[in-house]
Amino acid sequence: MRGWKLWTCVFHFMLFGLIAERAIAGPPLTTIQDVIYKADGTRFNGVAYIEWKSFQTPNQVPIGTQSLTIAIVDGNLKVRLVPTTNSSTGGYYYVRYHSDGRIQFSEMWAVPPSSTSINLATVRAAAAQQNGGGILAPAALTISEVTGLAEELAARPVRGLGYVANRTIRTGATGALEAVTGNLTDCVRVDGTSAPCEGGGGGTYTGPGFVDGETPSGLVNGSNTVFSLSSQPSPALSLELYRNGVYLTQGVDYSLSANSITMLSGATPSSGDILTARYRTAAAGNPTSTAGGALTGSYPNPQIAAGVISNANIASVAGIVESKLALNFPTHTSANDPSAGEKAALSGTAGAPSATNKYVTTSDGRLTDARTPLAHPLLSVNHSDTTAATVARGDLIVGQGASASWTKLGLGSAGRCLTSNGVDAIWNTCLYTGFQAGAIPFVNASGILSENIFQLRWDGSNRRLSVGSSLADATANIHDQAGATGLIVRSGTAQGNGPLTRWQTPAGVDLATIQADGAMTGLAVQVSPTVARAPWRDAGLSADPASRVDGDSWYNSGVKARKTHQAGQTHTTSQVICAEEGSANGTTTAQVIAACAVPAGFLQAGDRLEVMVDAEQVGPFIPWNLRVQWGSTELMQRAMGAGDISLAVRGQAAVHSSGTTLSTQHFNSTGATITSVAPASDPFQAGLSLVVSGWLNAPAAGASAVVRNITVIRHPAQVN
Repeated sequence: MRGWKLWTCVFHFMLFGLIAERAIAGPPLTTIQDVIYKADGTRFNGVAYIEWKSFQTPNQVPIGTQSLTIAIVDGNLKVRLVPTTNSSTGGYYYVRYHSDGRIQFSEMWAVPPSSTSINLATVRAAAAQQNGGGILAPAALTISEVTGLAEELAARPVRGLGYVANRTIRTGATGALEAVTGNLTDCVRVDGTSAPCEGGGGGTYTGPGFVDGETPSGLVNGSNTVFSLSSQPSPALSLELYRNGVYLTQGVDYSLSANSITMLSGATPSSGDILTARYRTAAAGNPTSTAGGALTGSYPNPQIAAGVISNANIASVAGIVESKLALNFPTHTSANDPSAGEKAALSGTAGAPSATNKYVTTSDGRLTDARTPLAHPLLSVNHSDTTAATVARGDLIVGQGASASWTKLGLGSAGRCLTSNGVDAIWNTCLYTGFQAGAIPFVNASGILSENIFQLRWDGSNRRLSVGSSLADATANIHDQAGATGLIVRSGTAQGNGPLTRWQTPAGVDLATIQADGAMTGLAVQVSPTVARAPWRDAGLSADPASRVDGDSWYNSGVKARKTHQAGQTHTTSQVICAEEGSANGTTTAQVIAACAVPAGFLQAGDRLEVMVDAEQVGPFIPWNLRVQWGSTELMQRAMGAGDISLAVRGQAAVHSSGTTLSTQHFNSTGATITSVAPASDPFQAGLSLVVSGWLNAPAAGASAVVRNITVIRHPAQVN
């Protein structure tokens, strides 16, 4: 009896072990690995959506209905799946390739068992049939089979009973779409109702008018200040008035009343000036409805209604009767009309002719303008004309401010000025004299001709101009000693691609230019750094420039890296994050003897870091240890024994979107090499530190573990 109980316990224990072994052991997997290209030879980038229905493996392991998403980067596809070709219930995988926001293509997979990787050509099924757990691309989908489609369709407006094709659509009282009623020439309001359009039943809207290039009427003679426009500007501030192409300011240079322009003091046009105006006019706003009251018909062309005008509405002196609006008697006599000759004689007169205003003009052929001028002194009252006009040869220009004070060297024969050698000179050699050598005359705030050789000076001997100073140490010296000096070169409206500034050799060959778009070209650039800032600073762009040519270089702030362009490709520049000597530890406690900090937001998916550590044990030999950590993940740790006085660590960190893959090899002075590969889940986006720790197995005077150098180099991500 006791033996039977023991056998029962042994049997149940063995049965439990078999069940547990079956529960723990998973189905075998086949690795599908291949490189996918596009038709233009570039590699495919996107994702693969893999779906399947439930099926069973040969050892009766159930595979539940599910889907899987696999990223395809630079054409590389790799996935491990349960084989389907040996399934007792049959099974296929339905695969959709998604890229650029849409599904590019789909296919069926029949996966055979394999202990080695197989390619896509091996698993693609040309014409798979649904069988048991298999799955095919559906020929059609119902609304209920698409998640959320029914709700989205319910939220869309539906066609109402009033829906008509080729009509403007509005939403009705129930929210359904209905056609707007009305004539085809009507306009539709925001509320969906229709009415005749403004400006006529044809639907044409008469908006504001525009007048361009109009010459205001009025004499341009240096004295007339009133000019008229053909229409009234509306609004008034839309008027743009130009004198000889120079814009005049309303309220400063002229005033506007209706369509009349009055020039203000100092802005009166001179003879020969050209005035040009452009402005807007008010909308016509003609009514389009049926006329009523005293009118009949429809706008815009109504007629006077019958019976509106009667004799009571017409003055008796008009001589008009109601019947035919005809004249009963003449209302004008030509007895006092001027003759043709009298009209010709009035041409060129000024004012209104009257009994006291009688004129004889050049239109009378009996007269002539020939006159013998009267003799008078040059500076007599006969030259007191202050009317602005075009300067002609022989005119004397007099300032319109306070009286000018002139200095003369003396008078020679015929009243001419004398030069220093006593020889007669012409007038223009002595009108403006008494200024200091190099002075450039100008009109000061009081309107008087003045000079200031300390702020405006010309060195004629050396051909040098000084503005703001009298240094004359260059062809042009601009320096405001009392204020802020500034030089502005502003492009013109017709600048186009012409350069703003050019520096040339004596032969006229360009050495350097500043283009109209701000680009600067030259033979070389030399900068001088200071303790305050670096000699070169690139603000950077979050993305690479769209237009790139060989030789370009820039800083990409998005990936925190400098880039260059050569041979039609963009290349990133490697960056030394750390390269320094470490410290020593002579204790038996692990201490940090070297470290390198990687800042937050610096690393990007696709980056690769090189890690190089060289360490030694100095002094009396004591077994020692070295450990390198990537954040919280151990990159390597090694204990050195007899003869192992030096250790070199070479590692790489491949950064990807899910974390980092660490690979290392370390070898000591005896030649023993150890390699390893391990993933690290430390969040590199938040920043981390690469830490090297060292310690001894036992304390000894003068013995310590030393890091001779730690170097970390980043190779930024770059897709070509």
